Amino acid sequence: MSINGIGTAGYPVAGYETRKTERNVTDGSFEKQAAQATGQTSTAILHGSNEETGDIAICSNVDIANNSSITVYKTQDFDPGNPVYKVKTWDKDGNVTERIIDVSKVDPKNCDTAEMYAYTSHLKESGKGSFEDTVLKAAVAKAVKNAEQRNSGSWSFSTKMNWVDIVKDIMQSEYSYGDLKGYMEWQKFLGLLDK
Repeated sequence: MSINGIGTAGYPVAGYETRKTERNVTDGSFEKQAAQATGQTSTAILHGSNEETGDIAICSNVDIANNSSITVYKTQDFDPGNPVYKVKTWDKDGNVTERIIDVSKVDPKNCDTAEMYAYTSHLKESGKGSFEDTVLKAAVAKAVKNAEQRNSGSWSFSTKMNWVDIVKDIMQSEYSYGDLKGYMEWQKFLGLLDK
């Protein structure tokens, strides 16, 4: 399967596969079977809007392998002319880190995952691209980089990366596999990152 297959159909395919597998599980515990298959259990939680502060979650992601999650919030005092987002990350121990990110200062050639998710969430919110063209592409790029980094050491939300280079590598893979449609979709994302 190409990277594009993961990126463009990730949610529908994952949802379909999950339901299909659940029907085939004899004891009815998909989570238990998945934990046995991977040799690990997950405690990552997908976080949504914060009713106490009125912050609205515009992007939430869970990293099952690392038992961590990240959520990008639009605060009540959000100003579209000065796009600043609150980003919270939860590590495997439940520790929370909160950051305020001004997306006008994010450099896709040298930023961490929290900054990239705020940046791509803003692209989606401002109408520059769909969820699939922005946030989902960032999540797939992160997953590709995670796979590489897990082989060489630990990964964290604060690791600075050159996202433009990651996208170019994915584009090269798409081209090498003859997936020109996927290549063009990633090229569109690259155009959003290249400032």
